[in-house]
Amino acid sequence: MRLVYAITVTAILVIGYVWLYAGYQIGSDYERDVKTIQLSHTIVVRDFTQRLLRSIDERDRLLRLVRDDFQIADGKIDLLRYTKIFGGLYTQLNIVDQGGRLLASTKPAAAADWSGNELYVAQRDHLDDTLRFARPRKLPGSGQWVMHMARRIFSSKGDFAGIVELEFTVDRLPALYASLDRIRAGERQVVGSDGIAADGPPANERMILRRIDETVMELDDSELSKSQPFADQKALDDQHSWVSRKLEPYPLLLSVKLPDPEPLPGQESPKLLGYIMYACVPTLLILLLMSLAYRTIKRQYEVVRKYDALRRRASDANKRKSRFLATVVHELRTPLSGVHGYSELVRDTSSDPQSREFGDLIHQSAIYLHGLLNTLFDLARIEAGRVVIFHENIDTLSYFEYVGSMHRINADKKGLSFQMRLAPDLPGNFLCDRVRLSQILNNMLDNAVKFTVTGGVTIEVTTFRDKLKIRVLDTGPGISKGELKHLFEYFYQAESVRAGRSRGLGLGLSLAKEFTDLIRGSIRIDSEVGVGTVVNLSIPLNAR
Repeated sequence: MRLVYAITVTAILVIGYVWLYAGYQIGSDYERDVKTIQLSHTIVVRDFTQRLLRSIDERDRLLRLVRDDFQIADGKIDLLRYTKIFGGLYTQLNIVDQGGRLLASTKPAAAADWSGNELYVAQRDHLDDTLRFARPRKLPGSGQWVMHMARRIFSSKGDFAGIVELEFTVDRLPALYASLDRIRAGERQVVGSDGIAADGPPANERMILRRIDETVMELDDSELSKSQPFADQKALDDQHSWVSRKLEPYPLLLSVKLPDPEPLPGQESPKLLGYIMYACVPTLLILLLMSLAYRTIKRQYEVVRKYDALRRRASDANKRKSRFLATVVHELRTPLSGVHGYSELVRDTSSDPQSREFGDLIHQSAIYLHGLLNTLFDLARIEAGRVVIFHENIDTLSYFEYVGSMHRINADKKGLSFQMRLAPDLPGNFLCDRVRLSQILNNMLDNAVKFTVTGGVTIEVTTFRDKLKIRVLDTGPGISKGELKHLFEYFYQAESVRAGRSRGLGLGLSLAKEFTDLIRGSIRIDSEVGVGTVVNLSIPLNAR
């Protein structure tokens, strides 16, 4: 279940990361779109400012032209001919003398007394030749902004001789943002070649023109660009802000009311849908993989649980079998010892030859049965893990002479040669479990003598590094390669045994392999059919 929890936590983290990344991308795109719109608004205001400056410069050149013509004509001028040529640049053109009286005008109904006009007073009181502006005003009803600008007229001596004054209306703000609300509402918008939105509401209601007084003249552009409330401006709402630009080099300030730079829904919807799909698809795939992984792990868990139950049952059954086998062997040993003793007594003391023969047969059968019981008992102890290894110092020469002498008798009975080759550099003694080593060697030599018909058996003992090498060679029938890999399996018998040449349980080599592992050694069998068999045993000289 820990694996399920780990997979679940990992999936949650991955899904969370995917959605966080999608949200981050949405926010980044939104911020980028907002900055793009802000930049476009700034460009629109800048372009309109440049357009307004060009318009003022053009009208200033007209004022200079009219003033120069007036001075050359010595006060006699016809303004109507300027109207025919430059009528599109102004709504009214006036000439005022040094006394404040109106000399000429394009509008007959114009006021005759200009002595209190702010442009007249400003030009009269200042000797420099500066283009001066009256305070811009917005016409009631239409919302159109009107500007007044004037130039000073000089006499032949350079004194003040009057002013040339021009009135004009400021063009509509050529900005698409003036109709953004209509675009957000889903209305179609037509834009002319000049960038002005056709059929849209006038943009002048979203701008304010002010003349900068001396108290404001020292403000820098960074302060003028801040949103500032004006006297004739309504309170700021939540969807618009004001941006101001100074019309250098003139003392004018243009303030434009801009909508909040929110991306249009039509622009944001595809992006938002794309990012949501980007997050949903991996999420669904991860959930699907989690479901499949959970089902697979659940099935595996059920299989493992059943396997553990079967393994426990098999282990319990094996323990019961081992206990039963050990108990049976133990119980059979007592009567078998009696059979062994009495048969030997009958063989050695009976005066009847037939009785001695029968006693000898019973005695041999008891010895064989006793060996089988010992083998079964060793098997039960190994399966129960009750085999204890006792290491002791063993005299090398005497030990191998003793082992060889027991099997030399059996070899002589079969007419086989029995040779023992001990290397001269063998150590005087070595450390090992005498009982288990004897069981291994007895099995090796017993098999060699038992399965060899002609020839002989040889045992070689050498050392290599810190190992004691023991080889048992025979000239028996040999073992096929297919049978070699099964020799150490429990209850496996080679073809010669199955053919009836010898009897046994098929446990000798299996127990020898187990005992070899217990004393930290190794055993290997090499054989060739028709040539013989070599059993190689390697054990440590100091087995602790």
